[in-house]
Amino acid sequence: MANAITMQNQLRKSLGKEYEIKFIDLERVIYRDFGNGFNVEISCTRTVRLTKPANIYLWFGNSCLVKSVFRVPRENIGTVVDELFASTQRWLKEGYDTRDKLFHAVNDNLLQ
Repeated sequence: MANAITMQNQLRKSLGKEYEIKFIDLERVIYRDFGNGFNVEISCTRTVRLTKPANIYLWFGNSCLVKSVFRVPRENIGTVVDELFASTQRWLKEGYDTRDKLFHAVNDNLLQ
């Protein structure tokens, strides 16, 4: 039987080469840097339970949490991250390109 770390490594590998394992806030998570100022942290993936959903956190830089997506089934993680990437590209085109602009847009529910 595979252990939790092996299962998390397999998930990371299945998502693609742009994903890596990092320790963030004392948790071993799957991480992807979008290369445009945004990144995602995929939490709750260090488990042997294939039915345990993940939580995905979209960050701008290291200190501005932009969006959280909770209870994502493992088979949907890649799709959700791709949708978040597309959103970040759109937001950048709309001028949300600084921490302050994003902070106010999040608080005013302007980002879709």
